[in-house]
Amino acid sequence: MRKIITEELVTFLGFCALLLGIINGLILFRNYIRDRPKLTVYPIHPDVYQWYFELPLGVYQGNPTRKYGFLIYIAITNRGLRDVSIDYWHLFLKTIQGDKIELKPLTIIEPKIKIGKMADKTYPVLGIKGIVYEGDTMVKSGDSISGFAYYIAEFYGNPKEYGLIIENETTKGEIVVKSVFENRAKTKIRFRKIELSRVQEMIPEIETIDK
Repeated sequence: MRKIITEELVTFLGFCALLLGIINGLILFRNYIRDRPKLTVYPIHPDVYQWYFELPLGVYQGNPTRKYGFLIYIAITNRGLRDVSIDYWHLFLKTIQGDKIELKPLTIIEPKIKIGKMADKTYPVLGIKGIVYEGDTMVKSGDSISGFAYYIAEFYGNPKEYGLIIENETTKGEIVVKSVFENRAKTKIRFRKIELSRVQEMIPEIETIDK
């Protein structure tokens, strides 16, 4: 009789331990969902700062290539209750063929842009420490970071079959941001064409930067 009671007690205690583990797991999951970072990304002044431009021709296996630069100015906000560091901010483009290509940001100096008749204003670059800005990628709860990012896309072959989808000197892309906790945010970007000479005024020798 005592043995039966002991076995039942062990079973009951095991069930209680399992139930307690499930409850604790649910509480932790609820707290994570409640406190997790909630990222959003968006272009700053979308009709002003988002540009694409033609770069000097490149070479691939002895054949000339067409190269384009993409310069964006974006903000990343965190509406969650936990601070988080940004892992990457990649640009995705759709080609004439229907392929989707992924571009990683390249290192550039802090752009300087003249605002009206005022002196040049220096802007931050995401993830790059410069003379003026630290280039932090940590987004605190309820806060945001912003900065420029630069990408290069290169194509070879028939331009009617391989290359960007360009209409009225504009093309489109998508920025995808991911945190170290795997939180993601994305937004569409519409790029307006700008002359390389204008970009060189903001970022000297940008045409020498390569992948």
